[in-house]
Amino acid sequence: RQVSFEIERSGERVRGLARGVDRAHLDRLARGEIEIDLELDLHGLLESEARSLVRATLREAYDDGDRCVLLIHGRGKHSPLGPVLRDALPAWLAEPPTDRLVLAFATARPDDGGTGATCVLLRRRRR
Repeated sequence: RQVSFEIERSGERVRGLARGVDRAHLDRLARGEIEIDLELDLHGLLESEARSLVRATLREAYDDGDRCVLLIHGRGKHSPLGPVLRDALPAWLAEPPTDRLVLAFATARPDDGGTGATCVLLRRRRR
C-alpha cells in the first residue's frame, strides 16, 4: 500500500513528511541536525536517469543502514527547461517503492547546497 506524504512548497523550498510520522523528524532534518551519511550528485543526468539512480541509491542506503541522504540536483540554472530534477524529486520520493523507505525530506540548508539539494531522511532498517 502506498505511503502518503504531506508536501509543503514555499518558493524554491520544499518539505515533505510521511503521514503518521512525528513532525519533529522533519524539523530536525530541515535544521540540519541529522548527519548526512551519503551524497548523490545528479547534475547532468536526464530526468529518467536521475529517477532510476535516486531509487537505487535510496534503496542501497536503506539496506546499508544509512539514515540521511543528500541529493544534489541543482537549481536548473543551465537548463532551458528550468529546475526539472528539483521539481520532480518530491513526486519520486512519494511514489512506490521509494515511499516505503522515506520518513521526510527537505530542501538542504545553505551550507549543504540550499535550493540546489534535498536532504532525505530514511526509515530505520528493520533487522
